[in-house]
Amino acid sequence: SSAAVAVAATAAISSLHGISLSKREIYDISFEAEKDVHETPSGVDNAIATYGSAIVFRRGRVRRIKIDEDIPFVLGDTGVRRSTKDWVAKVRERRERCKEAIDPIIRLIGRIAMKGAYLLREKNLEELGELMDINQGLLDALGVSTQALNSLIFAARSAGACGAKLTGAGGGGCMVALTPKERSNTVADAIRNAGGIPIITSISREGVRFEARLKEAL
Repeated sequence: SSAAVAVAATAAISSLHGISLSKREIYDISFEAEKDVHETPSGVDNAIATYGSAIVFRRGRVRRIKIDEDIPFVLGDTGVRRSTKDWVAKVRERRERCKEAIDPIIRLIGRIAMKGAYLLREKNLEELGELMDINQGLLDALGVSTQALNSLIFAARSAGACGAKLTGAGGGGCMVALTPKERSNTVADAIRNAGGIPIITSISREGVRFEARLKEAL
């Protein structure tokens, strides 16, 4: 994502010039770069790329969720490119037209996220997956899901995923399925058969890191 590139570039350039930045400073600088791409980014993508692990994010404040084991996911890439800025604008326009309907949906999505953070800490994957499915329904109501995304989501669920939803702004891009390790290959095959590109992965606990100091490598 553009946020991951911004975070990596910030860390690399600072290393090249011998400047030691804290993770908060890397986040702040990369967030300014994201503004040039998306104009009004939330900052959550930069936070995830910078800090790693799972986080609770609220208006620039980051709280990490302690995870002591891998949480398995299967991503599904639709191959459909889209502009985050354009899709955020579409939701904003829909909210302006239907504020009474859209505002409760947005508030409920926030409450689901907080409940999901608790279930993640408790390693309750079945209930967490159920919340992901509910969240996907709400995102569909906002108008950001697509037929391509829905095809991969339903394929993953049918193949045994605990839950699945789109990730990012919607309109294309990727979906994510919470999947027990023993079902990962089956879910990946289902996503592939539905026309997607599957990626078996888990939550990174590191965030941005230096593979080598650039000044030493050059």
